[in-house]
Amino acid sequence: MKHTLITLLSIISVAKSAVITSVEGNIFLINPTENPNINPVVNIQRPIQISNEEVVDIAESEDKKLDMVITWDADEEEIYDFYDAPNWDFSQSDSLELDRDSPIPNILTITDALILEDSPSFSNIEIGDGFSVTLKSTDFTFQNNNGFTGVDDDDNVYSTLNITEGSSMNAMFSAIGLEINVDSTSSLTLRGAGASINSQTERSIVNLSPNAQLTLNSIDKFVQQGDDIYLNGVSFSQNPSILKFNGTTGTAIPEVNFILFSAIPIILLLNKKRRL
Repeated sequence: MKHTLITLLSIISVAKSAVITSVEGNIFLINPTENPNINPVVNIQRPIQISNEEVVDIAESEDKKLDMVITWDADEEEIYDFYDAPNWDFSQSDSLELDRDSPIPNILTITDALILEDSPSFSNIEIGDGFSVTLKSTDFTFQNNNGFTGVDDDDNVYSTLNITEGSSMNAMFSAIGLEINVDSTSSLTLRGAGASINSQTERSIVNLSPNAQLTLNSIDKFVQQGDDIYLNGVSFSQNPSILKFNGTTGTAIPEVNFILFSAIPIILLLNKKRRL
């Protein structure tokens, strides 16, 4: 028993930078920052927590300039038009408005806002390749059949949506090469009955920090789209225990609980071998 306890402590020490998991009875040690083959389609390398400093730097264009940064500057308590120019501060940008008919080629930050976007269904808000929209202490709801998307150009460059600092987003879907990062204080709801994390044209993914919440239309949707839901580089398809459910809301479990829970099969295996 003493030997087993020492082994468990060693496992937990290793697991600070890796994930120990059991899939179909097989035990794996997965390091999301060193193993590029976790998923052959996309290698997720995300911080456990998304800090204020990191949030603008994630997946931005390498040639981005300061004059592409646009910040939220609305006075009204409720906003219904995301694109309305008076809602934005363009002082650090060459732009004077956001073009409704083109992908957004800017880094947008929205802070302390309540947005009830009521644009027509399927008009969507396109984020340009390599650019981002970041929500801070903001509640953003698409009232119609809409959502944020990337750009339909088949180049596999992600557009990014960061949901941080107690923010929430409620949309019908995400689509077309959109990467959504949800920090430990925030939540994402994708209420579409179809493939709400839609990868039909270009792959879309959701990265959850521990304690982040994701709500889909049904539990079946988590199973169907499990390859596109991640916690610390491990997908829901690889290990469903990364989420704890309350109805159709999955909460990403804290890292320490994940390590202890996932180490149980290894402890049992060690004890079984000792008895033999």
